[in-house]
This record gives sequence, C-alpha cells and structure tokens, in this order.
Amino acid sequence: MIRAPSVRQALPVVLSLAIVAFAATVLYRTLQKIDFADVLAHVREIPGSQLAIGAAMVAVVYAALMTYEAICARFVAGPVSARRAALTAMIAVPIGHAIGWGALSGGAVRYRLYSAVGMRPLDVGKMVLLAALPYAAGLGLLLGVAMVLRSEEAGDILRVSPDLARGTGLALLALHAAYVVVILKRRAPVSLGRVIVTLPPPNLTAVQYAVGAIEVCAGAAVLYALLPESADLSFLLFVGIYVLAILAGLASSVPAGLGVFESVLLLLLKHVPPDQLLGAVLAYRFLLELVPLFVALVLFGAYEGWWRLPRQRERVAALRDAERRAESERRGEVGRGGIAGRRVERDRNRR
Repeated sequence: MIRAPSVRQALPVVLSLAIVAFAATVLYRTLQKIDFADVLAHVREIPGSQLAIGAAMVAVVYAALMTYEAICARFVAGPVSARRAALTAMIAVPIGHAIGWGALSGGAVRYRLYSAVGMRPLDVGKMVLLAALPYAAGLGLLLGVAMVLRSEEAGDILRVSPDLARGTGLALLALHAAYVVVILKRRAPVSLGRVIVTLPPPNLTAVQYAVGAIEVCAGAAVLYALLPESADLSFLLFVGIYVLAILAGLASSVPAGLGVFESVLLLLLKHVPPDQLLGAVLAYRFLLELVPLFVALVLFGAYEGWWRLPRQRERVAALRDAERRAESERRGEVGRGGIAGRRVERDRNRR
C-alpha cells in the first residue's frame, strides 16, 4: 500500500514551488517593462576596473574554499594530499552550484576524486558535510550582523520596523552563539533521530566561520563592485540583501537560484533601475558562476584524460602481464610434467 506523503515531507516541495512561482511573477512583471538590449548595453558599459575587482573577489572566494578543503582533508586524516583536496574543491563547488543540490552533485564529484586514492565512503561523506558548513555559517552570521548594525536601512528595505529587523538579527546571532557554546562544551556525538553527528572541534569551527565570512563577503563584493552608482548603499547593508537573495535561491532548489536570486534583488533594490541591476547581475553570474564552471569542467576533463585513463591503462597492462606470467608458468609446469613422463617410460622399457 502506497503511503500518502506527510505534511513534513510535502512542505519543502510546496515551499520551493511557492518561491519559484513568486519569483516568476516578479520577473515577468519586470521584464515586461524593460528591453533586454538595454540590459546588455549596461553590461557593456561596466568599466574594466569594476570587472577586475569582481574577478579578484572571485579568486578570493575560491582560494578560501580550496584552502579550507585541504584543511578538512587533514582533519579527516584520509589518504588525500592537500593538492588533491584543493583541486577537488575547484571542481566540485562550481559543478555543484550549477547543477543544484550541491551536497549531492558536488558530493558525487568528491566521491569520484577521493575514492580514486582510497578514501573510504564514510570519510568522503564527512568531507561533503564539512564542505557545506562554512557557507551556512557565513550566511547566517553576516545576515544577523547586517540587520543589527544597519537596522534602520534594513527595516526600510524589508518594509518592517527597525526594532523587528534588529530583533531578527539578534535572534540569528543568538543561534550562532548557542551553536558555538555547544561546540566548546560538548565532545560527545549528537543524536538527531537515527543520525549520529560528530561535532567539529573548536579550532575547525573557527576556520569554518572565517571561511564562510570570506566566501559570502567576497561573493557579495563581486556584485557590489558591478552595481551602478544609483545603488548608493553601504556594503554591510548590501551583504544583508545579498544573503536574503541567496537564501531564497537555496530554498527554491533551483540550480544557482536562477531567477529567484534576481527577483529578490529587484524587490529589495527598487531604487536601482531594473535594466542596470539585471546587467550587473548578468556580469556577476558570468564572473562568479560561468567562468569557474568552465574551469571546473576543463580540470575534470583533464583529470579523467591525463590522470585516470593512463592509470587505467597501466592497470590493464599489469593485469595482462600477470595473465601472461600465469600462462607461462602453467605451460612450464606442463612441459616439465611431459619430460618427467617420458623419462619414466624409457626406464620401463629398459627393464
């Protein structure tokens, strides 16, 4: 008998569909008022200096992620070098972001690269979980800080009272403080139903928060550098807006939050001309998503072609050599048996 899905199982799907429908409505109404040629024109008008700053921030993002992956590989203590861990981050993160469901898609890439050098599936799972923690930590922490320190502007943009914005920010910071206290005080694993979770040590948690803050701030800086002058808002406040757009995209489960991210920015940055804002977002996606994805695919293809295939050929050649040796040994034994048999027959005839 097929069970009907429970409310808890259906809620994420309903939430995703609602977010996607809302984003589609916002985009449809906005795109009716603008010409896509104007958007492309604004992309071409972005100064080279701003593009260079955005590209530098992309490099900061991936440098932090590659360094963190190497630290995690040392923490897990598997047979993975720092160089392979950094390479894996450079491949898995862009592919996971582009496909969506980064823990699964990026996790599949990590399994492919780590299992090739003998890392156990359980340790690969630990690497996947550890890789997801900094971004979550950075998003929540920076959103809380932005709403507390820029509560007036945040309340105006979100159309809520400054006190509500400040209170929400304080609640987020309190959650992170509670998590840090648990990390500092508890050493035993935490049971979440049937799942047993081993908490990271304090020093690794500090690295996770630092990497998460760098990743989110540098990612926001890419788009901030590309915004037109009409945006006219502080970087800290923009980080809060950026985080809200990212969270909406993650909740929608749409690959790269495509459409959802843009719709939230259009809603929260109404004072920015839509064609200029979409032009900046288009350049942002090119720098932060398309270029790293292209690099990741090239690296993955190079790995499969120049590293894995030659070793597969070596294994096949070694297997064939082993088969030849076994066949030669078998023939040698048969030959020795035949000679011994003929000697016995000659002895019989002499007698």
